[in-house]
Amino acid sequence: MKRFLLGAAIAALLAPDAFGQVQADFAGACYISAIDEDGNGAVCDSPFESRDDVIALGTRIGVSTTTEFTSPVSIISETEIEARSQQYISELLRSLPGIAVSASGPGGGLTQIRMRGSEANHVLILIDGVEVANPSSGEFDFSGLRAEDVVRIETLRGEQSALYGSDAIGGVINIITRAGSTRQGWRASIEAGTFETIEGQISAVLPIGNAALSVNGNAFNTEGYDISGLGGEKDGSKSRSLNLGLNKVELGGVTLSAKFGTSKLDTQFDESNFLTGSLDDTDGETTVKTETARLDARFDLAGFSHLITSHMVDTDTDTRGGFATRSQGARHGVNWAAEKEFGKSSFTALLEAEHESYSIIPNFTEADAEPDNWSYALAGDYQYNTGPISVTASARHDINDLFQDATTWRIGAGYAFEDWGGRLRASIGTGVKNPSMIELFGFFPGSNFIGNPDLKPEKSLGYNIGYHQEFTKLNFSIDYFKSELENEISGFSPSPFNAEEDSTREGVELEVIWQAAKTLSLRGSATFMDSEDNGISEIRRPEILASATLIWSPNDEFSLSAQIDHNGNQLDDRFFFDSSIGDFGAFSSERLTLDAFTLLGANAAYDVNDYFTLTLRGDNLLNEDYQEVFGYASPGRAIYAGLKANF
Repeated sequence: MKRFLLGAAIAALLAPDAFGQVQADFAGACYISAIDEDGNGAVCDSPFESRDDVIALGTRIGVSTTTEFTSPVSIISETEIEARSQQYISELLRSLPGIAVSASGPGGGLTQIRMRGSEANHVLILIDGVEVANPSSGEFDFSGLRAEDVVRIETLRGEQSALYGSDAIGGVINIITRAGSTRQGWRASIEAGTFETIEGQISAVLPIGNAALSVNGNAFNTEGYDISGLGGEKDGSKSRSLNLGLNKVELGGVTLSAKFGTSKLDTQFDESNFLTGSLDDTDGETTVKTETARLDARFDLAGFSHLITSHMVDTDTDTRGGFATRSQGARHGVNWAAEKEFGKSSFTALLEAEHESYSIIPNFTEADAEPDNWSYALAGDYQYNTGPISVTASARHDINDLFQDATTWRIGAGYAFEDWGGRLRASIGTGVKNPSMIELFGFFPGSNFIGNPDLKPEKSLGYNIGYHQEFTKLNFSIDYFKSELENEISGFSPSPFNAEEDSTREGVELEVIWQAAKTLSLRGSATFMDSEDNGISEIRRPEILASATLIWSPNDEFSLSAQIDHNGNQLDDRFFFDSSIGDFGAFSSERLTLDAFTLLGANAAYDVNDYFTLTLRGDNLLNEDYQEVFGYASPGRAIYAGLKANF
């Protein structure tokens, strides 16, 4: 059966009408009525307008309106991204409900995202249609992901494996850059400020007949600061990236698009003292090189709309420090989605094949070992939308070479009270997370870690009940969620294992969008959450998260925004070597509480003329001294000034 699925996928790729999903040109913040036949958008009156928004998440082909979803969705538009003007995508994600950020020191340090109390590797991350988690670790590190080229961020919360497979336990984040744009134009920017930071970027969209070529290059440098907090040498980072996109190429009834991205991130870091668990002032450095590619197309055949996508990601991580390692992970895949509409209903069938490989140096088990895994999937998605009623049902079966197969499902329903603009939604579904290559085959004797090839996938069952209310100038949402995770992969020394006890995550999410006046807009969110493993609270999951963004635009030339992000108390672990355990000692841990903190930021922008804009931005204006990860000092107050050009 596995070889049949693979053969079918390869045959699809070789067919003359084959290649996958065309990335839409998300140019504005409102769609449906605003998008013309060429795909060009218009800007909404409100920077946070969500009514009639279109979202690409939640379907594997085409787009849907937010009013059709039975799981909660949130969108950060290009207008809000520019208004907050923050350097990293992770900082923008703080504004959304259910999302916790854990950054290990300054920009460039390991940055994890947890959604709804899930693990950091339980959130599926897509960038321009490519799954970007490191194939070696099974997790995406947000540390080097810059925000300057991003035009839209979509999040879909709750178990979504029935459509997206492994990793989508906490939800899915879809990041869209200008690489998919077909709107002609040139953009350039430069910004400099605290920590001897400087960033430059240039991008262009060039018409080629009815098609378009997009090019974006970014360079970033910062001297940083001493993340150990000991007053030692600075720990900085630098990154370089290049993204190319070719869009809307029409060939005999097939619309083709392609994306290629390459990036390099160099980060300096301080290492932990294994005797105390705290950081020492050392001179460690990590270089991460990443390449991604996507080739896809859309065509109609036999009454179905088809999208066939081929994609890849290759990540090379070279760590130089007390224990030097170099790991390489690669993922290549193809998926074929076919959709048929039946009046008020639609059905989508999905076929996928994916290959992952992994290698590490030094390898203490077998010098030339390069373990790999083939996985295959069949899935179906049904949607019914008529008047006030929405019904969704999805199911998926994953077949794996190295570990257990998995079947996931999801059902949901929504009902709109059209007389007063309210809508009730509910959904229940399952999620799955496959063991990573490092968890299966890693071997680090210096850290007393040995992989476990007998690991089983983690499985989650969760449900959501929510209500959304629209008023003339205000939109409000509230959601209650609860999930239970089994077979959680736990442990570090000497080897990971599947825990026998289940862990539970539940909470309440609030989100409000208010157009107070034509020149004033407010977005706020709050999350109250409890995440426990066998009755014990889990680390790096704050019980309270809150955020608010205020944008004031008194005229066409000037805008001012302010954002406040609150992170409540959270637990973390201090790992150290305890010589009193056994005859030779062993690694142990101590549970600590990290204090709550509040980050205040502001950004001002002034249009000098139709082409040039001056910006002034401040981060952590209250100069909070905080830790998101034990032992890593905070960056303190920072000020940046910039110039943007748009032609």
